[in-house]
Amino acid sequence: MSDKPKHYSLKIFVNNHKISSVLIGRHYLLKHSSSMNDEIILQLVMALDEGTFPVDSTVDGIEYFVADVEIGNPNKVYRIIWLFEGEFLEVLGVINAYRRKKKRGQNK
Repeated sequence: MSDKPKHYSLKIFVNNHKISSVLIGRHYLLKHSSSMNDEIILQLVMALDEGTFPVDSTVDGIEYFVADVEIGNPNKVYRIIWLFEGEFLEVLGVINAYRRKKKRGQNK
């Protein structure tokens, strides 16, 4: 398993940032690979489009964001954790994503 994030081109707006790239970290593969893959994570990222989300936590000056997102039929709830990167915050870096049993918080 490579530790290097996978890169995808995707054009969305999140927190008023014009996102052009998504980097998906490989952390989710350690514990969540049975219910998670890059395709699902990209669906979760696309569900963030046009949304505004508060900072969930700040560690060493890096702001992290968290959202619970429902996708699929029947709906399944997933949690996605990300940050913004790049000179113009144009990269959305997915730190982790996993399936949840119940939704907490807001979707958008």
